[in-house]
Amino acid sequence: MKLKPFITTIFTVLIFFVATLYFHSETIFAQEAEQLDVTITSPNKNCGKLQDNSHSTTVSFEAQDTITITSETAMGGIYVKFNDPVQTWTLSYNDKTEIKGEYGFLHEYAAFSEDVTSCNITLDSAMAISEISAYSKGTLPPDVQLWKKPCEGQADILVFSTHADDEILFLGGVLATYAGQQHLNVQVCYMTNYWDGDRRREHEKLDGLWESGVRHYPVTGEFWDKYAESIEGALNYYSYDDVLNYITTQVRRFKPMVVVTQDLNGEYGHGGHMLLAKTVCEAVDNSNDSSFCTDSVTSYGVWDTPKTYLHLYGENKLTMDLRQPLSNMNGRTAVEVAKDAYLKHDSQQWCWFYVSDEYEYSCADFGLYRTTVGTNTGNDMLENIVTYEEQAKIKEEESKKAEEESRSREQERLALESQKASDELKANTNTTSDNSNEKFIIILVIVVLVLLILAIALFGYKAKMDKKRRKARRRRR
Repeated sequence: MKLKPFITTIFTVLIFFVATLYFHSETIFAQEAEQLDVTITSPNKNCGKLQDNSHSTTVSFEAQDTITITSETAMGGIYVKFNDPVQTWTLSYNDKTEIKGEYGFLHEYAAFSEDVTSCNITLDSAMAISEISAYSKGTLPPDVQLWKKPCEGQADILVFSTHADDEILFLGGVLATYAGQQHLNVQVCYMTNYWDGDRRREHEKLDGLWESGVRHYPVTGEFWDKYAESIEGALNYYSYDDVLNYITTQVRRFKPMVVVTQDLNGEYGHGGHMLLAKTVCEAVDNSNDSSFCTDSVTSYGVWDTPKTYLHLYGENKLTMDLRQPLSNMNGRTAVEVAKDAYLKHDSQQWCWFYVSDEYEYSCADFGLYRTTVGTNTGNDMLENIVTYEEQAKIKEEESKKAEEESRSREQERLALESQKASDELKANTNTTSDNSNEKFIIILVIVVLVLLILAIALFGYKAKMDKKRRKARRRRR
């Protein structure tokens, strides 16, 4: 064996390996981002409460107030939790400015594209803030929420929940299975909000959804949380038509393949739950009618939801299997995920109800209220449903197929045109040849006739001369 080629090969492999490490070092050696010790200041404000890790404490700021965050270590980004409905705000650093808050995220992480040790937040309007934290560069901790916008017009599953925590207690298995494990477009819409009550619950619902695997930011109605023991009692607090209009608007806005909501009997008898379930049923029954709840037709058009499931509904029942380990949820089962998510609702832990698939309010039991695609044969809510991602793939494949067919037709057309041109050229050649033959025959006939005439004339001339010679001979005699 020759040593030099062997050494050359080893050296080449080493260079390739080192180059790979260099160009992919950020991926290969990715580090976990760490929460940094930062100093937070604002003129005439005590900002200590912004770092106490509590949703219960806040600092109120006026419009144009500026908050400064400084760190001895380069920051990868800052994480802000507001305590009011969010308006736009400005983030400035290293002579750059960025507008944030466009989507109204109560919890928003703002990443830096370069090394930053100091940044400013300037509020466009008066707002209270609950927490501000900063992280180094790297993979963020799982509890830092990087929300996506609501999935306008492309919800695989639209979940309607009356209050923050109902979506976990009664519908949590749906969230963990289809959002957490399958990464589908799951959109949650709440009927009630807590801006005029215990605002901790606005934070808790985000924390619970994030724990469940939901990544599209939720939508919340303008109705306050009021307890009622019957639907009649609920109607003392809420306008039926207002709730119906809100629900119908969300159905048309998100165009869900599947709608899931609560029990017509209000689970344990809550009138608000009953009202929500009843309006959802009426909305999906009529949202395809342009004369129904007309205010939302102009903005979103109409929509006919393929499948609608109600919690604990008695017809065409479906029982979800929530006891299988979910690979995308760290091996937890859907029930375990829902239990962990419910713990995020710290303000509600005193209540008697709980997450389970083994009691009368099981988060696994549903019934198919309405369908345009057939009834259940199994326990999958997406049976007979083509998700929006699958639709996009099918559309892309059809588009590619159409392009290929178009190219094939074009090639066939060009081939036909080429063949036609060839045939025409051949025909023209044949015609020219035929014409040439005809001309040749005509010329030949003319030549023959001329020669014949000349021959006759020559023969006549010769005969005449012979006659003269004979006469001359006779005279000489």
